Amino acid sequence: MLNTPTDTQTDARLIGRAARSVRRARRLTARQTATAMDLPLRTYEYFEAGAGRVNLDHIHRFSSVVDADPYALMVSPALGSTELARRTADSKLMLIFLQALGEFERRSGERMLTLDPRDLIRAFTATFQDLEADLHHRLDATAGLRSARKDPPAPLSDAPPR
Repeated sequence: MLNTPTDTQTDARLIGRAARSVRRARRLTARQTATAMDLPLRTYEYFEAGAGRVNLDHIHRFSSVVDADPYALMVSPALGSTELARRTADSKLMLIFLQALGEFERRSGERMLTLDPRDLIRAFTATFQDLEADLHHRLDATAGLRSARKDPPAPLSDAPPR
C-alpha cells in the first residue's frame, strides 16, 4: 500500500511528536538538539512539527544526538503511538528486534517463504506475554524494595537502644 501525501504528512507529524516526547524526556531544549544535530533551529522545529515529508537523515541524526532508537520513531505512526519511541529509547527495542529479524532472515533464507502467519502470531504473542510478565515481576520486586526502605530496620537485639 502506497502512502498518499496526506498519509505521509500524518506520519511526519506523528514522528515529530514522538521525537518531541523523547527530547523532553532527555531534558533537552529544541535549541540544544538542533545545535547537536547541526541544524538551524527553525529546521529542527519543522522536523518536530512534522512539516513536510519524513526525513530519514533527520531521524537518524536526532536518534544519535538523544541516544534513542530511530526505528521506534519510524514505526510509531504504524502503531499509532507517539510514546513508543520514548518508552523504548533506552532499551532500543525496535533496533534489537530488527537485528534479530535480520539474523533470522540470514539463517533461514528461502525457507522463510514457508512461514505460516498463525505461527508468527503465536510466537510473537508468547514472546511479548513473557516480556510483560517479566515487567510485572520487576515492578513487584521494585515495589517490595521501596516498601522495605520505608520500614525502619528491625533492632538487632531485644535490648533498648542507648
